[in-house]
Amino acid sequence: MSDTSHSKPRKLWKILFGLSLALNLIVIGAVGGAMMRVGKGPMSGKDGYKHRERGVLLYMRALSFEDKRALGKELRNNKQNSDADKKRNQSSYRSALAILRAQPFDRDAFAALLEQQAQQSASKRDFAQVALIEHLSNMTQEERIAYAQRLEALTSHKAGAKR
Repeated sequence: MSDTSHSKPRKLWKILFGLSLALNLIVIGAVGGAMMRVGKGPMSGKDGYKHRERGVLLYMRALSFEDKRALGKELRNNKQNSDADKKRNQSSYRSALAILRAQPFDRDAFAALLEQQAQQSASKRDFAQVALIEHLSNMTQEERIAYAQRLEALTSHKAGAKR
């Protein structure tokens, strides 16, 4: 009888320890994720987002949440983001894999494929630029001033990070 009375408290402590550990991991994950999202985590700043904060994307990042949603919806509705475009991208990457695995390596074919992919990417970038300009031209002066202030804060933050 004494064996069963001792095993129940041990079992209870093991369960409580497991729950406590799980809760601590959830809290640590939430805090770490929040830090990364606001730009204070290890993936943010000059190393993590450097490649994404150039060109049109920096301008889009400065938009308000509502403006980002509206512009994102417009970009998603663009015919260039159709299923056919996705299939073309998949086909293009399958072609790249075939070229990379072939013996001997066909340098010219791979260069031509990269050029084709770059042209498709440029086309999407150009559409995003036109959509951004159109969106900005539809803003009120007050909205554009607020946008300019957010953009300035982003660019001055980047300049400060490089020093």
